[in-house]
Amino acid sequence: MPVSPPPSAWRDRLAISGERRLLLLTGSPAWCQHRLSELLPPDTLWLGSAPAPFVPQAMDKPARWLGQEYPHVVLNGFDGLHPDALGAVSGALRAGGLLCLMMPPLTNWPSFADPDLRRFVASPEEISRCQGHFLARLARLLQAEPQLWLWDQSSGWHADEPWPLTLAPWCRVEALQPTDDQQAALTALLHCASGHAHRPLLIEADRGRGKSTVLGLAAAQLLQRPGYRILLSAPSRKAADQVFVQLHRLLPAAIEQGETIVWNSSQLAFYSPDALLEQRPEADLLLIDEAAAIPTPLLQDLLHHYSRVVFATTLHGYEGSGQGFALRMQPYLQRHYPGWQRCHLSQPVRWHAGDPLEPLLNRLLLLGHSEPDPLPSEEPIEWQRLTQAQLAEDEALLRQLFGLLIQAHYQTSPSDLRTLLDSPELTIHGLRQGRQWLGVALLCDEGPIEPELACAIRRGERRPRGQLLPQTLLAHAGIDEAAGFRFARIMRIAIHPSRQRQGLGQRLLAALTADCRQQGYDLLGASFAASPELLHFWRREGWQPVRLGLSRDAASGSHSAVLLQPLSDAARQVLPAWHQRFQQQLPHWLSGPLRVLAPPLVLALLERHSQAPALQRWEWQDVIDCAHGHRSLDHALPSLRRWLEVRRADWQTLPHLDQCLLVGRLWQYQSWSSLAPLCQRTGQKALQQAIRASLRAAGVPERLTEDFLSQSMPAHAADTV
Repeated sequence: MPVSPPPSAWRDRLAISGERRLLLLTGSPAWCQHRLSELLPPDTLWLGSAPAPFVPQAMDKPARWLGQEYPHVVLNGFDGLHPDALGAVSGALRAGGLLCLMMPPLTNWPSFADPDLRRFVASPEEISRCQGHFLARLARLLQAEPQLWLWDQSSGWHADEPWPLTLAPWCRVEALQPTDDQQAALTALLHCASGHAHRPLLIEADRGRGKSTVLGLAAAQLLQRPGYRILLSAPSRKAADQVFVQLHRLLPAAIEQGETIVWNSSQLAFYSPDALLEQRPEADLLLIDEAAAIPTPLLQDLLHHYSRVVFATTLHGYEGSGQGFALRMQPYLQRHYPGWQRCHLSQPVRWHAGDPLEPLLNRLLLLGHSEPDPLPSEEPIEWQRLTQAQLAEDEALLRQLFGLLIQAHYQTSPSDLRTLLDSPELTIHGLRQGRQWLGVALLCDEGPIEPELACAIRRGERRPRGQLLPQTLLAHAGIDEAAGFRFARIMRIAIHPSRQRQGLGQRLLAALTADCRQQGYDLLGASFAASPELLHFWRREGWQPVRLGLSRDAASGSHSAVLLQPLSDAARQVLPAWHQRFQQQLPHWLSGPLRVLAPPLVLALLERHSQAPALQRWEWQDVIDCAHGHRSLDHALPSLRRWLEVRRADWQTLPHLDQCLLVGRLWQYQSWSSLAPLCQRTGQKALQQAIRASLRAAGVPERLTEDFLSQSMPAHAADTV
């Protein structure tokens, strides 16, 4: 048998071919580190503990590697194999590079106490409770992978491909000239910058296709127009590096002033998404790179403000948010910007078209996988509970269910794949029709919490991992009783897009409710990014809101809502009080931390009746003077807010836009300019007149009579002046 060339020779081969490879090193941590320190140069990106002269990097926050490039990458799996990190750095590896994974021998993977599993348990000592299915599946797939390069401490180097191969030298395409895809996208971008306003452009591609380069090429041309102003945004400044690289290459004499490139009288300035929304600088064109990694509500706000916007986004990134962009942003563009355009880049420019690393990681992490539309079937639809072992051993079943999650949820990542297979508190439920899966739900077992720990959580002194529902009710809502209940939290629920609005969501919820009641749970709950549509769905099913986050979630860009459904007699007794508590607190938050919450979302949370004390005589007089006279709305604001709280049943019968105006101005005190487009009126005077008309339409009388007072408040309150 011929002797295989040394690893360094295989590394040199990659530099010629333009391919990238996964090199798996298995053995002890010290042996793996020593072998790699001999093989790789010091400018290698090394995640996890590393020997000198390498600089160790943490594996968390994978977004930091968007738009970056490294000659080689090492993941020290002994410090924890974080699936998101594995997916993220693969896109940052340039042509001819090695993605090196340090791990124990493959036979040990199912029992390996991977530190990454700490995410699923309250303390490191509980890792043994986690399943080992994720690593067992990876080991099985890698052992069957013919293009894997394996370097094992006991058995040596393994590379099954023949040596030498006849290789045509590869060169980086974008270093020579744009591909046909890039040229088409460049033409579309320049047209967007000069054509009709409010026709945004979407440039989409998998990683490594050169979409950021297109932004840089276009910016270099546009900056040669006198006085042209370009804004550039991305999840981080590093994610936009490639745009600046192109500008420096094409405009070497341009002046760089901090985050701004100046060329004669024109300029390009970088802003983070938050800074852009806060400062709203003027511009002729807004470029947003890696748009799928920015929360959709922020993108929608930017679309409203800027007349010419270009999005560049990754379709199948490590974070899974490209699918979320397609699910949430593209329908929004279709509804509100029917003239929007799309360009797709398919040809790789940063590595060889036959690169084996990208398809390998797509198989390992199910990146970009989505389930095709179910075929028509006459078979009955059945609910079934599944085990994690079933999914790990049946690749087709796993791909079906994970594909449903990707298609139906705004952000599904490789870490969710590990959660699906390894989390010790997870149960899996599905709807199937024959061999086709139409829906899936993931439930997490939470609570009860022992009294001493619950007290520390409520006081803000402890916040252990997990237990989301009881912890948020204790720490944020101050509900002591929550600690004593057992919750089943719906982590994800997904129905195939082609089968939605056919009652399958209600059917799956009904099955979950019956099963959880039989399993002895007290409450079925969910925490999700709140939207009017979702809230209407859950409330229609009888669920009650008990909590709303006071700030936007970093991932979704939305406020998280907690809704509950009682299952036990004890829960049915206390949940109405929890819900009423939230209803009483909500108006106070609306004038403070929730002041900018969208009024339609407020309406979706509100009940039509309130237990607040009735209005007093002087409060009624303030409201009447506003409705039928010209009393200043601001001077009567306390009384108007009390009227909104007490008389919900009156004004919640008004047209939706009138309700939004009352809530947005009187409770939240939003600016007239922000309310005008929402309420489809122009100018402060018109909005004030609309508020007065709404008060009259909601039954505010023209005069205050004793009969009206006696009907609208208790007798003891009617005598109060």
